[in-house]
Amino acid sequence: MRGITVAVLAAAGLAACSPAAEKQRAPAEAANGCAAHVATAWRTAGGGFAVSATTAGVDCAHATATLSMRDGESKEVYTAAASTADIMTLAPAHDVDAMQTALAEWIDPAQDVGSTKDLPAWGAGAENPLKGEFPFYPEENVTRDAYEALRAANAPMFCYVQGMESQACIAWTDGHMIKVGVQTFPG
Repeated sequence: MRGITVAVLAAAGLAACSPAAEKQRAPAEAANGCAAHVATAWRTAGGGFAVSATTAGVDCAHATATLSMRDGESKEVYTAAASTADIMTLAPAHDVDAMQTALAEWIDPAQDVGSTKDLPAWGAGAENPLKGEFPFYPEENVTRDAYEALRAANAPMFCYVQGMESQACIAWTDGHMIKVGVQTFPG
C-alpha cells in the first residue's frame, strides 16, 4: 500500500511539472495587459542616475508599478514597487497609453529633485519634522541627529509620489541611495 501511495504522489508531482501543466499556468502568469515602460535621467551636480518606471499586471487597474534607479555604472541603487491603485498619480490610468503618460509624469525629474537641505527642520524635542502642518516621517533607522546631519550635508535628494497622500524622499549620500522618509500632503 505504501508503494502505491508513493507512486501516486510521484505521478501527481510529475503531472504538475508536465508541459500541459506549464501551458495551463503560463497564460495567467504571462498576461500583462498593462505593459508600460518609461525612462529618464535625474541629473545631480556630481553626475546622475538612469531612472525607469514599469508596470505589469492583468490590467492597469490591478498592476504593479516599479521604479528603478541606476548609477553611472549601471548599478541598481534603488528600487521600489507598489500597486498602481495605491499611487495617486497612477491610479487614474486605466489603459496602457494613459499609464505610459502617468509613468512619465511620475518620474519626471522636474517634479521634485532637490537637496536634503530642503527637508523640513526637526526641532529638538519634536516627534517629527514638520513642513507647514504636514509631518515628515523619517525612516525608522533615521535618528534626529542623522536627519539633521543629512540636511546639513546638502546631498542630492529625489522625492516621488508613493501613495495617495504622500511622497517618498531618497537621498544620494556616501555613495549609496537611502530612503530618508515620507512627506505627507493633502490628497
